[in-house]
Amino acid sequence: MKKIVMALVLTMLVSALAACSTSSDTKKTQAGEKKLTIAVVPKALDNAVFLDSKDGAEAAGKEIGVEVIWTGPTKSDAAEQVQVVEGLIQKKVDGILISVIDPNALKDVINKAVDAGIKVATFDSDSPDSKRSFYAGTENFSLGKQLGEAFAKLAEGKGTVKLATLTGVPGSFNLEQRIKGFKEGAAGVDIEYLPVQASDDDVNKAVTVLEQYTQANSDLNAWFVVGAWPFLTPTETLPTLKKFAGNGGIIVSVDSFYPMLQYVKEGTVKVEIGQDFIQMGALGVKNLVKAINGEQVEPFIDTGTVYVDETNVEEVLKNTKPW
Repeated sequence: MKKIVMALVLTMLVSALAACSTSSDTKKTQAGEKKLTIAVVPKALDNAVFLDSKDGAEAAGKEIGVEVIWTGPTKSDAAEQVQVVEGLIQKKVDGILISVIDPNALKDVINKAVDAGIKVATFDSDSPDSKRSFYAGTENFSLGKQLGEAFAKLAEGKGTVKLATLTGVPGSFNLEQRIKGFKEGAAGVDIEYLPVQASDDDVNKAVTVLEQYTQANSDLNAWFVVGAWPFLTPTETLPTLKKFAGNGGIIVSVDSFYPMLQYVKEGTVKVEIGQDFIQMGALGVKNLVKAINGEQVEPFIDTGTVYVDETNVEEVLKNTKPW
């Protein structure tokens, strides 16, 4: 499993370095006009969920004739992400599209970029109190609420449910909104919420936490997994969790990437609600260019979700790009 994760990480790092190597000089079109440069900054270059956003952003850039730079922190570290944005301000890029790790930590540097004349927008995870132009992605509170409602149906008649939550980096705006939404959606269920467990957006850590916490808490009834992390691995990676599900444990998760769908297909995960990371990248870049050109852009661009359970997982698999 570690080899698979490392392969994904290496692929992303190589792509990022290649992108950065072409970004030192402002590009010109054949006609001599300035070519806009848009920097797309994921939470981390080692987070495989952003590969779709990279594809979407680069395809959009090619379509509309702008240069797209893919750059970011190597790990989900807010301080490092601040430094990345500081570097982009120095490069004088035309626009920045960023998935924000910590809205409070990034607010000042986002505002600094805007004050320097750079248009900034967010995708996947917002910084709503900053001067960013718009957010492209999922309405995360609604996503969480929908998943909470699905969980409530699964937990009906089971009495008090002990539920553990696995998140990524604590404080991330999108993840916190999902947790709040989930609690509202599942409000009709008698739930004992156990302490939230953090994976720090690390696949290996997410697997370890899920396996060890499940094994150590024999009275646990359910898991709410706030993002893709542990389910980006082959299904045999989580034997304790599979046994837990086989004994009646309920598992629901955000995201529905190809590896994750295998967990629904085999019955380990009951419900997944997926996001469209390709459109986050594509619509983010296209609308950022509109904003740069002085056009009006809506403050929220909804990229949509998909609901997956045993009834439609085969169909969703047919329409999902394999990893």
